[in-house]
Amino acid sequence: MAVLRIKGLNRVKKRRKDGTEVVHWYAWKGGPPLKGKPGSAEFIASYNEAVAQRKAGPQNDTLAGLVQRYRTSPEFQGLADSTRKEWARWLDRVAEDKTDKDIGGLPVKLLDDRRVRADLLEWRDQWANRPRSADYAIQVLSRVLGWAHGRGLLAINAAAGTEQLYSSNRADQIWTRAEVSAFIDKAPSPEVSYIIRLACLTGLRREDLVTVTWAQVGDLAILKPTGKSRGQKVARIPLLRETKDLLHEIRAQQAQRYAELIDIAARKKRPTPLPCATVLSNTRGKPWSVNGAEHQVIDTKTSAGIDKHLHDARGTFATRLRKAGLTAPEIADIMGWEEDRVQRLLSTYVDQDAVVQELAERIERNESGPR
Repeated sequence: MAVLRIKGLNRVKKRRKDGTEVVHWYAWKGGPPLKGKPGSAEFIASYNEAVAQRKAGPQNDTLAGLVQRYRTSPEFQGLADSTRKEWARWLDRVAEDKTDKDIGGLPVKLLDDRRVRADLLEWRDQWANRPRSADYAIQVLSRVLGWAHGRGLLAINAAAGTEQLYSSNRADQIWTRAEVSAFIDKAPSPEVSYIIRLACLTGLRREDLVTVTWAQVGDLAILKPTGKSRGQKVARIPLLRETKDLLHEIRAQQAQRYAELIDIAARKKRPTPLPCATVLSNTRGKPWSVNGAEHQVIDTKTSAGIDKHLHDARGTFATRLRKAGLTAPEIADIMGWEEDRVQRLLSTYVDQDAVVQELAERIERNESGPR
C-alpha cells in the first residue's frame, strides 16, 4: 500500500493471548499511534496531524521538552561558558525529532520504562565509529535525564550507568623533555613554542592557560581563578626555577615583538598597539584564542611527529608533582580542582612505575647521606 512508503512509520506486531497477531502503526518510533487502517483516509489524516504537532515544536511531555527545560535551568546556566557551548551542540542532537533514529520525540512516560534504554543506546551507536563522541552523547543525555529525575519529572534515569565505548590508558602520554625540545624546533614562532612549555609547567586547562595575565604572576606563584569554576576556585601554581626562567624569556620576547609591532604601525601610520596583558600571545601581539592555540599545537606536534595532545600537559605536570611526593590534596590545592578530580587525573595519567622509581631513588639518596 502506498501509505507504507511514508518515511519513518513504525510498525509493531503484538501477539494476543489467543495466539493471534495484531499490528499497530505509529507515526514514528516513540511517536503517537495512528488511527484507522493503513491506506485509509482516517489513517492518513492521523499521520498528518502527528506530523503537524511535531513541527509545532517540542512538547513538554517529550524528551525534547525536557531538553528545552534543562537549557533554562540554573544547573545548565551555571556551567562554564566553554562547557555550555559544547553541551549545547549535543543537546540539539538529543532534542532532534526528524528521523526514525532521533529520540527527541520520545514521550516522557516512555522514558520511565527501562526498556527504552535499548532505543537510547541505538541512538548513541550512530557515533560508534567515533567512540569518544558516542560517550559524550550519552553523557549529555544522561545529564538531562538525571536532572529530570532530580526534579521529580522522571522516576528513573534510563541512561545512567552506561558503559563507555572509548577506553584509553594515557599513563604514558606525558610530554618528555625530548618531545618538548622537538616541539620547540618545529614551532613556527617562539609564541607557539611557549604554549606547550608553559602548559607542562603549570598544568592549566587550555582556557586558563591562554588567559593567564602578567598581573596574576606573583613572586612565588601564579594565582589564576579557573574558568571551569567561574572564578570560584583559584589555581596556585608554584613558580619553579624553570618556570621563572621561562616567564623571563617570554617577557623579553614579548617586549621585542611589541617593539616590532610599534615600528610597523608607525610606518603604516596606524594607531600604536596596546601591550598584551596575557602571558601567552600570538605574533600579532594579541592573546591567543583557545582554538587558535589548539590548532597551532596540533600542526606543530604533527610536524614534529609527536603523538601527544595539549591536555596531556596536565598529566605531565601532575606526574611531576606526584614524583616530588605531593599528595592528592596538595595537588588539588595547587591546581584549583576538587580532590576526587585530581584522583581521577592521577589514575589516568600518572605513571606509577615512574613514581615508585623516583621514590626508591630518593630513599636510597637519603639512606646514603650523612648520619
